[in-house]
Amino acid sequence: MYLKSLAVREFANLDDASLEGLDPGLNVVVGDNEAGKSTLLKALRAAFFQKFRGRGETVEAFLPYGGEGRPTVCVAFSLAGTDYRLAKSFWTRPSAELDGPWPKPVTGDAVEEKLAALLGFTHPGRGDSKLTEHQGAFGVLWVEQGRSNAGLDIGAGRDAVTASLEGEVGTILGGERGRALIGAAKALNDRHFTATGRIAGNAPLKAIDDELGAARQELDEKRAAFADLDQKLKRLDDRRRALKGYEEAGTVEKAGEALRAAETAVRRAEDRDREWQAAEGALRQAEAIRLAALDALRRRDALLREVEETRTAYAAAAAEHATIDAAAREAVAAVSRARAAREVTRHALKQAESRHEIDRMQIALTRDQAEFRRLTDTVAAAEALSEEIRALSGQRDAIAMDDKTLSALDEAERQLRDCEIRLQVAAPAVTFEPDGAGGVIGPDGKAVTPGHSERVVTPSRFQLDGFGAVLVEPGGGAANLDAAKQRAEDARDALLKQAGAASLDAARLLLTKRQTLHGDLNLLAARRDAIVPHGLDAERARRDAAEAAVRRLEAALASARGEAKAELSLQNNDVDGDGDARLAALDKARRAAEAADRALAAAQSESEAMTLSRVAAESECHHLQMRLERLAEESAETQRAASRARLQDRLADADADCEAKRARVARHRADHDAEGPEAAKARRQAAEKTLRQISETVRQLREDCLGLEGEVRVVGGSGIGEAVQRLKESIADLERWRARVALEADAARLLYTTLVEAQRAAREHWLGPIKTRVAPYLKLLHPNSDVDLDEETLELKALRRAGIAERFERLSAGAREQVAVVTRLALAQVLKQGGHPATVILDDALVNTDEIRLDRMHAVLREAARDLQVIVLTCRERDFRDLGAPMFRL
Repeated sequence: MYLKSLAVREFANLDDASLEGLDPGLNVVVGDNEAGKSTLLKALRAAFFQKFRGRGETVEAFLPYGGEGRPTVCVAFSLAGTDYRLAKSFWTRPSAELDGPWPKPVTGDAVEEKLAALLGFTHPGRGDSKLTEHQGAFGVLWVEQGRSNAGLDIGAGRDAVTASLEGEVGTILGGERGRALIGAAKALNDRHFTATGRIAGNAPLKAIDDELGAARQELDEKRAAFADLDQKLKRLDDRRRALKGYEEAGTVEKAGEALRAAETAVRRAEDRDREWQAAEGALRQAEAIRLAALDALRRRDALLREVEETRTAYAAAAAEHATIDAAAREAVAAVSRARAAREVTRHALKQAESRHEIDRMQIALTRDQAEFRRLTDTVAAAEALSEEIRALSGQRDAIAMDDKTLSALDEAERQLRDCEIRLQVAAPAVTFEPDGAGGVIGPDGKAVTPGHSERVVTPSRFQLDGFGAVLVEPGGGAANLDAAKQRAEDARDALLKQAGAASLDAARLLLTKRQTLHGDLNLLAARRDAIVPHGLDAERARRDAAEAAVRRLEAALASARGEAKAELSLQNNDVDGDGDARLAALDKARRAAEAADRALAAAQSESEAMTLSRVAAESECHHLQMRLERLAEESAETQRAASRARLQDRLADADADCEAKRARVARHRADHDAEGPEAAKARRQAAEKTLRQISETVRQLREDCLGLEGEVRVVGGSGIGEAVQRLKESIADLERWRARVALEADAARLLYTTLVEAQRAAREHWLGPIKTRVAPYLKLLHPNSDVDLDEETLELKALRRAGIAERFERLSAGAREQVAVVTRLALAQVLKQGGHPATVILDDALVNTDEIRLDRMHAVLREAARDLQVIVLTCRERDFRDLGAPMFRL
């Protein structure tokens, strides 16, 4: 198969493009980036493999970039010596037509089936056609941009390559029968085992093992149930013996009698405890009366001591208060002296600060005046440049000539010259050379100059003296050419008039002058931007702001000088004196003021401290005086209430009463300690627990006996012994059956692995035709090298150089690109030998190849093109112009 022509209309970014007269060998299609080279390959794939009625995203992408249109692809190709012509339109009024060796063209859906049968590919059941799944060998041979170094993408093309290889290798792998034999062996092996050699989930062995496992598990359960029955019989016998022992000994009745005796003892102990607690209560009351008497006597003595101590403290506090009061008065006087000294330093500091502020304002005024003068000069210079720019802009804008108009003039001049040349070819030139005095009258009635050539563009009649008339009729559309020449002249003259030029050369001079003026304008604008980088208006604003600042500072300085003279009574020489002297005076005045502030702060702090001490001493004196008066009154009141002798008698009576009550408490405690309520209650709780535990044990023994008797009756009647024997026999039968099936499975695995090993041993012969065709190409690129292909997928695995295998994905981008291209060319030759379509299309497939290997790849392409049609799509014409192949430009 080879492509003869391709035409594309309204397809993606291609409005109208065509390739006519494609060579059966090598072809180069050249176009800039975005010119539509890749779109051509996309359109070719759409024509062959995309159903014309499709409506998905893939077909929507065929629409022109404006979103409306009818994408159409027409391709002519030859297959097995027969010519075909295919046309498909998508989206809007979709249609398909295939013309071939039939009485009439095939149309509609039948085109899709006919193409699949001719080219050996399959349509997808649903969705869009995928390169590696549905496009057969074309997925290998038509290389899209950016995929040349990623491998072969052999996909669905493997079937076509396999069929072609079998045609060359013959029956070395058994052909179709060999594949069928291996497939049958694999199916038999897969019936028993997974791909990793494990027993398959649905294998017969798995079913037998599951059944055998279930039987063994059931046998273990039955055996466990039988052993459990024996244990239950033993437990039932033990429970019956234990229950009989409890009943014969009367254990429950004895525990009840012990509980009743313990309850009687608890009641007697509680009575003794109440008597003891009453005696202790009376003792506590007597002790409280004694403590009250003792406390009253102690308070009387403590009050007398406190009166004497307070009187002594009051005398000492009054003396200290007098001393502190004198010191506080002296501190207040010191504060007044420090405040007067600070006022003097404050006045001196204010005078110094006023002089310093006037100096600072004078310096700022001088600086702002300088800045104002600089900004005024800058604005003036920028305004002068702006005037010059406006003048040059007027001169430039007065020239109407520009690049577009000059290009239009060049094009009009070229069309005029073209018309003149074509007119010279089509319109005959007639020259009259009469003998003697004979003359010639032209079609316009004027005499024709002898020997002068007349260009005839319309049928013309010439009158010859003494001869008659000659009618000259020019051919080749001379009249039309003359009209076209006139239109071209009119167009050129109109453009010249528009540009204000007399000729094309004058127009060029005008454009040169305009460009010169434009350059001068740019230079002046750059100078102005350098002077006023933020713009002239901004610089004017800065100048006005500087002027306003100067005016404000002048006014503020005059005001400050007036205030200094008025408020501080300064003389002119004090206001306008030496700046350094005034700065030194300011510093001295600040230090003096700070010293006066510190002295005043210290005096105030001292005065405040003395004041606080005086207040504290005064408060302490007052507090002690009030306390002394209160204690003296309290002491007199206590003496009137009861004398000290009376308080001593009350304490002696309370001591005697306490001794009598302690003896009574000791008697009741002895009775309590013999057996108290807690001990009696503990004996009762132990008796209750004993009765409860014995009763629960007897009840549990009776329930265990009843439960075990029921379980033994149920299990004993289920025939568990017979079930165990029956399961043993079933497991023996399953084990014999498993041995037979396992033998069958091992035989299937041995057969399959033996056939696969034999197939693997024959792979070198299988891949031989490909390697034989790749070898000459690789020799040009990488001497002493060979390719390793995957035996199953035929994908590139490695490049073997000097006996060392380098994994394909670890090669450089250029090396992967070259190896993949030459391998595709070899596969194309194998496919062609097997009768399959084998046109190779490479879309920018050698972009990573250096110059030296690119020359070698040219040799590879020329060699391959002797047997194959190879179409190279590229944006780099210089890389292929020396290839000697037909060039097609987009």
